[in-house]
Amino acid sequence: MSDRPEVDWTTVPYRGLGDRTRPEPVDLATVVAGLPDGLRDRLAERADRLGYINGFLAVGLHHPGAVLALLDMTEQLKAALDPEHVLIVALATHQALGNEYERAQYLDVARAHGMSEAWIGAAQGRAVGGLTAAEEAVRRLTLAVVFAAPPTPALTAAGAHLDDRGLVAIIHLAARFVATSRISHALSLRPMTGPSPTAHDDPRGIAAAPAE
Repeated sequence: MSDRPEVDWTTVPYRGLGDRTRPEPVDLATVVAGLPDGLRDRLAERADRLGYINGFLAVGLHHPGAVLALLDMTEQLKAALDPEHVLIVALATHQALGNEYERAQYLDVARAHGMSEAWIGAAQGRAVGGLTAAEEAVRRLTLAVVFAAPPTPALTAAGAHLDDRGLVAIIHLAARFVATSRISHALSLRPMTGPSPTAHDDPRGIAAAPAE
């Protein structure tokens, strides 16, 4: 028997979608009803923890198997790395590509993780210093993936601190964030700031993201 939280999917708002110029999000209640329990549990946990489903998922669930496979991949890659290295890959990628939607989310995660503002600035490449030698090597390898730069120098430097499993995880995770940055840009997803919306914000139960 599934132990997922009971969720009224007809009232769960979408966050990160600010207008109607992009493909409409799915009817969550209809989509979730057709998912295996294990996949419904994943979404229910997010809805229970956050109170909403983000815009990336709301639109992406037109192809639920693909999106949830992406989530599985991401979790496995994150599990292979130190949490600080995951944050560096995310912040460096989204800063470099101007993806404010996901950068804002990872800024919140970094602060909740107790990282200093100096560290956060350095992870994004907005400040000099603040990272250990290993962390700086992770950042440079990430940027080599983002910009398709010659990989050998960055890979060699990171290899002094990480084994092959860690190196491959960084490369794959950076490529994953590049892909989702492009998707976020194509869908004009906005940072999710301000108080959590409710279903009453929109007559169809779809809450628009607050204006910047």
